[in-house]
Amino acid sequence: HCFPIKGKGTVMTGTVMSGTVSVGDTIELPDLSMERKVKSIQMFRRSVDNASQGDRCAVLVKDLNAKLVERGLVVSPNSVKKLYGAVALVRKVKYFQRPCHSNSKIHITIGHSTVVGTVTFFGGDELKGTAKALVGKQIPPVEFDTSKDWKYDDELRAGGKSLGGPMLQWALIVFETPCMSQDASMVIGSRLDLDINIKSCRIAFYGRIATALDADDLENLSTYKVFKTKERECVIDRVTDERNVIVKNLLSKESDMTRVIGLKVYTKDRSEGRIESSFGKTGKLKVYFPDGVNNALKKGEILRLPLKRYVFAPQEEKKKLVQE
Repeated sequence: HCFPIKGKGTVMTGTVMSGTVSVGDTIELPDLSMERKVKSIQMFRRSVDNASQGDRCAVLVKDLNAKLVERGLVVSPNSVKKLYGAVALVRKVKYFQRPCHSNSKIHITIGHSTVVGTVTFFGGDELKGTAKALVGKQIPPVEFDTSKDWKYDDELRAGGKSLGGPMLQWALIVFETPCMSQDASMVIGSRLDLDINIKSCRIAFYGRIATALDADDLENLSTYKVFKTKERECVIDRVTDERNVIVKNLLSKESDMTRVIGLKVYTKDRSEGRIESSFGKTGKLKVYFPDGVNNALKKGEILRLPLKRYVFAPQEEKKKLVQE
Protein backbone atom coordinates (compact mmCIF):
# COMPACT_ATOMS: atom_id res chain seq x y z
CA HIS A 1 0.00 0.00 0.00
CA CYS A 2 1.29 3.46 -0.87
CA PHE A 3 -0.23 6.90 -0.33
CA PRO A 4 0.85 10.57 -0.15
CA ILE A 5 0.66 12.87 2.89
CA LYS A 6 0.54 16.50 1.92
CA GLY A 7 3.56 18.40 3.13
CA LYS A 8 5.25 15.23 4.43
CA GLY A 9 6.00 12.90 1.53
CA THR A 10 4.91 9.41 0.49
CA VAL A 11 4.19 6.51 2.83
CA MET A 12 4.83 2.88 1.87
CA THR A 13 3.47 0.11 4.09
CA GLY A 14 4.48 -3.52 4.20
CA THR A 15 6.29 -6.30 6.05
CA VAL A 16 10.05 -6.52 6.53
CA MET A 17 10.93 -9.89 4.97
CA SER A 18 14.60 -9.90 5.92
CA GLY A 19 17.23 -7.64 7.46
CA THR A 20 16.43 -4.27 9.03
CA VAL A 21 15.51 -0.75 7.94
CA SER A 22 16.37 2.38 9.95
CA VAL A 23 15.63 6.09 9.78
CA GLY A 24 18.25 7.69 7.54
CA ASP A 25 18.84 4.56 5.46
CA THR A 26 18.88 4.80 1.68
CA ILE A 27 16.39 2.38 0.15
CA GLU A 28 15.84 1.31 -3.44
CA LEU A 29 12.66 0.70 -5.42
CA PRO A 30 14.12 -1.67 -8.03
CA ASP A 31 11.02 -1.72 -10.25
CA LEU A 32 11.39 2.05 -10.68
CA SER A 33 15.21 2.20 -10.53
CA MET A 34 14.90 4.84 -7.79
CA GLU A 35 16.66 5.42 -4.50
CA ARG A 36 15.20 7.44 -1.63
CA LYS A 37 16.17 8.20 1.99
CA VAL A 38 13.97 7.04 4.89
CA LYS A 39 12.63 10.08 6.77
CA SER A 40 10.64 8.26 9.43
CA ILE A 41 9.21 4.84 10.35
CA GLN A 42 5.98 4.01 12.18
CA MET A 43 4.67 0.77 13.64
CA PHE A 44 1.07 0.71 14.87
CA ARG A 45 0.96 4.55 14.85
CA ARG A 46 4.11 4.87 16.96
CA SER A 47 7.32 6.34 15.60
CA VAL A 48 10.31 3.98 15.80
CA ASP A 49 13.95 4.25 14.78
CA ASN A 50 14.07 0.92 12.95
CA ALA A 51 12.13 -2.19 11.95
CA SER A 52 13.38 -5.73 11.50
CA GLN A 53 12.35 -9.05 9.95
CA GLY A 54 8.66 -9.82 10.53
CA ASP A 55 7.65 -6.27 11.49
CA ARG A 56 4.71 -4.54 9.82
CA CYS A 57 5.67 -0.92 9.32
CA ALA A 58 5.14 2.28 7.36
CA VAL A 59 8.11 4.08 5.82
CA LEU A 60 8.02 7.77 4.87
CA VAL A 61 10.14 9.06 1.99
CA LYS A 62 10.16 12.31 0.01
CA ASP A 63 9.98 13.07 -3.71
CA LEU A 64 8.13 9.90 -4.71
CA ASN A 65 4.94 9.86 -6.77
CA ALA A 66 2.62 7.48 -4.93
CA LYS A 67 0.81 6.66 -8.19
CA LEU A 68 3.95 4.92 -9.47
CA VAL A 69 3.91 2.36 -6.65
CA GLU A 70 1.24 -0.32 -6.44
CA ARG A 71 2.97 -3.49 -5.26
CA GLY A 72 6.61 -4.42 -5.22
CA LEU A 73 9.84 -4.52 -3.30
CA VAL A 74 11.70 -1.94 -1.24
CA VAL A 75 15.28 -3.10 -0.69
CA SER A 76 18.81 -2.09 0.20
CA PRO A 77 20.51 -0.57 -2.86
CA ASN A 78 21.85 -3.14 -5.34
CA SER A 79 20.65 -6.11 -3.25
CA VAL A 80 18.30 -7.50 -5.91
CA LYS A 81 18.69 -8.11 -9.63
CA LYS A 82 16.33 -8.07 -12.55
CA LEU A 83 16.14 -11.68 -13.73
CA TYR A 84 15.30 -12.66 -17.28
CA GLY A 85 15.89 -16.30 -16.42
CA ALA A 86 17.68 -18.55 -13.95
CA VAL A 87 19.41 -21.87 -13.41
CA ALA A 88 18.02 -23.47 -10.26
CA LEU A 89 18.66 -26.68 -8.35
CA VAL A 90 15.19 -28.21 -7.91
CA ARG A 91 13.43 -31.15 -6.28
CA LYS A 92 10.08 -32.56 -7.40
CA VAL A 93 7.18 -32.34 -4.94
CA LYS A 94 6.18 -35.95 -4.31
CA TYR A 95 2.46 -35.13 -4.28
CA PHE A 96 2.61 -33.71 -7.81
CA GLN A 97 1.42 -36.60 -9.99
CA ARG A 98 1.34 -35.06 -13.48
CA PRO A 99 4.21 -34.96 -15.99
CA CYS A 100 6.19 -31.76 -16.32
CA HIS A 101 8.18 -31.92 -19.53
CA SER A 102 11.25 -29.98 -20.59
CA ASN A 103 10.40 -27.06 -22.91
CA SER A 104 6.96 -26.71 -21.30
CA LYS A 105 5.60 -23.55 -19.71
CA ILE A 106 5.12 -23.37 -15.95
CA HIS A 107 4.36 -20.70 -13.35
CA ILE A 108 7.48 -19.65 -11.45
CA THR A 109 7.24 -17.96 -8.05
CA ILE A 110 10.23 -16.06 -6.67
CA GLY A 111 9.54 -14.01 -3.56
CA HIS A 112 6.27 -12.14 -4.20
CA SER A 113 6.48 -12.40 -8.00
CA THR A 114 4.87 -15.11 -10.10
CA VAL A 115 5.70 -15.21 -13.81
CA VAL A 116 5.40 -17.74 -16.62
CA GLY A 117 8.62 -19.42 -17.72
CA THR A 118 9.83 -22.12 -20.09
CA VAL A 119 11.78 -24.79 -18.23
CA THR A 120 14.47 -27.26 -19.33
CA PHE A 121 15.50 -30.02 -16.91
CA PHE A 122 18.93 -31.67 -16.90
CA GLY A 123 21.63 -33.23 -14.74
CA GLY A 124 19.53 -35.74 -12.80
CA ASP A 125 22.05 -38.55 -13.29
CA GLU A 126 25.09 -36.40 -12.51
CA LEU A 127 23.50 -35.03 -9.31
CA LYS A 128 22.70 -38.37 -7.66
CA GLY A 129 25.53 -38.00 -5.16
CA THR A 130 24.39 -34.51 -4.20
CA ALA A 131 20.78 -35.71 -3.92
CA LYS A 132 21.78 -38.45 -1.46
CA ALA A 133 23.74 -35.97 0.66
CA LEU A 134 20.71 -33.66 0.87
CA VAL A 135 18.02 -36.23 1.72
CA GLY A 136 15.65 -34.66 4.24
CA LYS A 137 17.47 -31.33 4.08
CA GLN A 138 16.64 -27.97 2.58
CA ILE A 139 18.41 -27.16 -0.67
CA PRO A 140 21.35 -24.90 0.27
CA PRO A 141 22.86 -22.07 -1.82
CA VAL A 142 24.79 -23.74 -4.64
CA GLU A 143 26.90 -22.80 -7.63
CA PHE A 144 26.36 -24.07 -11.15
CA ASP A 145 29.47 -25.36 -12.97
CA THR A 146 29.37 -24.20 -16.60
CA SER A 147 32.54 -26.17 -17.40
CA LYS A 148 30.76 -29.52 -17.09
CA ASP A 149 28.57 -31.37 -19.57
CA TRP A 150 25.07 -32.18 -18.28
CA LYS A 151 22.69 -34.78 -19.67
CA TYR A 152 19.30 -33.50 -20.82
CA ASP A 153 16.25 -34.82 -18.95
CA ASP A 154 12.97 -35.15 -20.85
CA GLU A 155 10.95 -34.22 -17.77
CA LEU A 156 10.92 -33.44 -14.07
CA ARG A 157 11.99 -36.65 -12.36
CA ALA A 158 10.80 -38.11 -9.07
CA GLY A 159 13.05 -39.81 -6.52
CA GLY A 160 12.47 -42.77 -4.23
CA LYS A 161 13.71 -46.27 -3.48
CA SER A 162 11.91 -47.78 -6.46
CA LEU A 163 13.34 -45.07 -8.75
CA GLY A 164 17.01 -45.43 -7.88
CA GLY A 165 17.20 -43.15 -4.87
CA PRO A 166 16.66 -39.44 -4.18
CA MET A 167 16.61 -37.02 -7.09
CA LEU A 168 17.72 -33.46 -7.75
CA GLN A 169 17.86 -31.75 -11.14
CA TRP A 170 19.00 -28.52 -12.64
CA ALA A 171 16.26 -26.41 -14.21
CA LEU A 172 17.09 -23.69 -16.73
CA ILE A 173 14.13 -21.31 -16.73
CA VAL A 174 13.52 -18.51 -19.23
CA PHE A 175 10.93 -15.99 -17.98
CA GLU A 176 8.33 -14.42 -20.28
CA THR A 177 8.57 -11.24 -18.19
CA PRO A 178 11.54 -10.30 -15.98
CA CYS A 179 11.24 -10.30 -12.20
CA MET A 180 13.28 -9.08 -9.25
CA SER A 181 15.20 -11.48 -7.04
CA GLN A 182 17.99 -11.67 -4.50
CA ASP A 183 20.90 -14.03 -5.03
CA ALA A 184 20.17 -17.66 -4.10
CA SER A 185 16.42 -17.04 -3.69
CA MET A 186 14.03 -19.93 -3.31
CA VAL A 187 11.95 -20.77 -6.38
CA ILE A 188 8.66 -22.66 -6.77
CA GLY A 189 7.33 -24.15 -10.01
CA SER A 190 3.56 -24.64 -10.25
CA ARG A 191 0.89 -25.64 -12.75
CA LEU A 192 -1.59 -22.93 -11.82
CA ASP A 193 -3.36 -23.48 -15.15
CA LEU A 194 -4.73 -26.83 -13.95
CA ASP A 195 -8.40 -27.09 -13.01
CA ILE A 196 -8.78 -25.96 -9.39
CA ASN A 197 -11.75 -28.30 -8.97
CA ILE A 198 -9.55 -31.36 -9.46
CA LYS A 199 -8.16 -32.53 -6.14
CA SER A 200 -4.49 -32.75 -6.96
CA CYS A 201 -1.29 -30.93 -6.02
CA ARG A 202 -0.42 -28.13 -8.45
CA ILE A 203 3.07 -27.38 -7.07
CA ALA A 204 5.51 -29.31 -9.26
CA PHE A 205 8.91 -28.47 -7.75
CA TYR A 206 10.83 -26.21 -5.42
CA GLY A 207 14.48 -25.27 -5.23
CA ARG A 208 17.03 -22.51 -5.08
CA ILE A 209 18.49 -20.22 -7.74
CA ALA A 210 22.14 -20.96 -8.49
CA THR A 211 22.71 -18.56 -11.40
CA ALA A 212 20.71 -15.48 -12.37
CA LEU A 213 20.40 -14.83 -16.10
CA ASP A 214 20.24 -11.35 -17.60
CA ALA A 215 19.16 -10.40 -21.12
CA ASP A 216 22.67 -10.97 -22.53
CA ASP A 217 22.84 -14.44 -20.96
CA LEU A 218 19.69 -15.47 -22.82
CA GLU A 219 21.43 -14.60 -26.08
CA ASN A 220 24.33 -16.92 -25.17
CA LEU A 221 22.73 -20.07 -23.74
CA SER A 222 25.39 -22.15 -25.50
CA THR A 223 27.44 -21.52 -22.34
CA TYR A 224 25.27 -24.20 -20.75
CA LYS A 225 26.51 -27.52 -22.10
CA VAL A 226 23.34 -29.59 -21.90
CA PHE A 227 23.37 -32.54 -24.26
CA LYS A 228 21.11 -35.24 -25.64
CA THR A 229 22.49 -38.62 -26.60
CA LYS A 230 21.76 -40.30 -29.89
CA GLU A 231 23.21 -43.24 -31.77
CA ARG A 232 24.02 -44.13 -35.35
CA GLU A 233 24.73 -47.59 -36.71
CA CYS A 234 26.98 -49.03 -39.37
CA VAL A 235 27.38 -52.56 -40.70
CA ILE A 236 30.58 -54.55 -41.17
CA ASP A 237 30.96 -55.09 -44.90
CA ARG A 238 34.31 -56.88 -44.81
CA VAL A 239 36.64 -58.25 -42.11
CA THR A 240 40.22 -57.47 -43.15
CA ASP A 241 41.85 -59.13 -40.12
CA GLU A 242 41.15 -59.57 -36.40
CA ARG A 243 41.56 -55.82 -35.75
CA ASN A 244 40.50 -54.15 -38.98
CA VAL A 245 37.13 -54.03 -40.72
CA ILE A 246 35.43 -52.09 -43.51
CA VAL A 247 31.97 -50.71 -42.63
CA LYS A 248 29.09 -49.26 -44.64
CA ASN A 249 25.72 -47.50 -44.17
CA LEU A 250 27.04 -44.82 -41.79
CA LEU A 251 27.26 -42.01 -44.35
CA SER A 252 26.22 -41.59 -47.94
CA LYS A 253 28.95 -41.42 -50.59
CA GLU A 254 28.27 -37.67 -51.05
CA SER A 255 28.92 -36.93 -47.36
CA ASP A 256 32.04 -35.31 -45.92
CA MET A 257 33.86 -38.34 -44.52
CA THR A 258 36.19 -36.19 -42.40
CA ARG A 259 33.25 -35.56 -40.02
CA VAL A 260 33.59 -39.05 -38.56
CA ILE A 261 37.35 -39.68 -38.75
CA GLY A 262 38.63 -40.40 -35.24
CA LEU A 263 35.23 -41.17 -33.73
CA LYS A 264 34.69 -44.35 -31.73
CA VAL A 265 32.38 -47.24 -32.57
CA TYR A 266 31.40 -50.20 -30.41
CA THR A 267 30.42 -53.82 -30.90
CA LYS A 268 27.48 -55.29 -28.97
CA ASP A 269 29.92 -56.58 -26.33
CA ARG A 270 31.49 -53.09 -25.95
CA SER A 271 34.76 -53.70 -27.83
CA GLU A 272 35.97 -50.28 -28.93
CA GLY A 273 37.06 -49.39 -32.43
CA ARG A 274 38.14 -46.13 -34.08
CA ILE A 275 37.22 -44.84 -37.53
CA GLU A 276 40.55 -44.31 -39.25
CA SER A 277 39.75 -43.28 -42.82
CA SER A 278 37.36 -43.49 -45.72
CA PHE A 279 37.57 -46.55 -47.97
CA GLY A 280 36.87 -46.23 -51.67
CA LYS A 281 34.29 -43.84 -53.09
CA THR A 282 31.03 -45.48 -52.04
CA GLY A 283 30.74 -44.13 -48.49
CA LYS A 284 32.57 -46.98 -46.77
CA LEU A 285 34.97 -46.48 -43.85
CA LYS A 286 37.92 -48.30 -42.30
CA VAL A 287 37.67 -49.14 -38.58
CA TYR A 288 40.57 -50.26 -36.38
CA PHE A 289 40.24 -51.97 -32.96
CA PRO A 290 43.49 -51.03 -31.12
CA ASP A 291 42.87 -53.38 -28.16
CA GLY A 292 41.40 -56.20 -30.20
CA VAL A 293 37.89 -57.56 -29.72
CA ASN A 294 36.23 -59.85 -27.19
CA ASN A 295 34.58 -61.95 -29.89
CA ALA A 296 35.54 -62.46 -33.52
CA LEU A 297 34.11 -59.86 -35.86
CA LYS A 298 31.72 -61.03 -38.57
CA LYS A 299 30.39 -59.61 -41.81
CA GLY A 300 26.94 -58.10 -41.26
CA GLU A 301 27.58 -57.33 -37.59
CA ILE A 302 26.28 -53.94 -36.43
CA LEU A 303 28.60 -51.38 -34.84
CA ARG A 304 27.19 -48.48 -32.79
CA LEU A 305 28.38 -44.87 -33.00
CA PRO A 306 27.23 -42.98 -29.82
CA LEU A 307 26.96 -39.20 -30.22
CA LYS A 308 26.10 -36.10 -28.21
CA ARG A 309 24.08 -33.11 -29.40
CA TYR A 310 24.20 -29.90 -27.37
CA VAL A 311 20.70 -28.52 -26.85
CA PHE A 312 21.66 -24.83 -26.68
CA ALA A 313 24.43 -24.89 -29.31
CA PRO A 314 24.13 -22.55 -32.32
CA GLN A 315 22.45 -24.21 -35.29
CA GLU A 316 25.70 -24.66 -37.23
CA GLU A 317 27.34 -26.32 -34.21
CA LYS A 318 24.49 -28.81 -33.87
CA LYS A 319 25.48 -30.32 -37.21
CA LYS A 320 28.86 -31.43 -35.82
CA LEU A 321 29.27 -35.02 -34.66
CA VAL A 322 30.52 -35.00 -31.07
CA GLN A 323 31.44 -37.80 -28.65
CA GLU A 324 32.63 -37.94 -25.04
